Amino acid sequence: MQRELAVSVDWLWERIKEGEPLFFIELHHPGDVDLSVHKVRGALVANFDDVLRHLPELPRDRLVVICTTVPGDEPALELALRLKDAGIEARALTGGVLEYLKAGLPAEERRAAREMTRNRGL
Repeated sequence: MQRELAVSVDWLWERIKEGEPLFFIELHHPGDVDLSVHKVRGALVANFDDVLRHLPELPRDRLVVICTTVPGDEPALELALRLKDAGIEARALTGGVLEYLKAGLPAEERRAAREMTRNRGL
């Protein structure tokens, strides 16, 4: 059942090009230190438990796409299933944030990364 909730970057690119309203969750493992420079543009960055705590605040009028920074797709698939059970249309991106960024999908610089490069004069 979970695998049917998995989508590819090509599938996602098509939705973006069509202008489909999407809501992104960048799923992190609790306690991870995030040293990445870029993130999924406009994404809610949270861990699994935080997302579940804020279920009532998640949009129900658009597709939620979960991109994980955690190795493997299982955490994103599990979260997509939990959101689906709560009445939220959700999909998990195969390959997570890494594949998202490699595909050249819309991204933004993390504020901390921007400040670090400014402080170093880059």
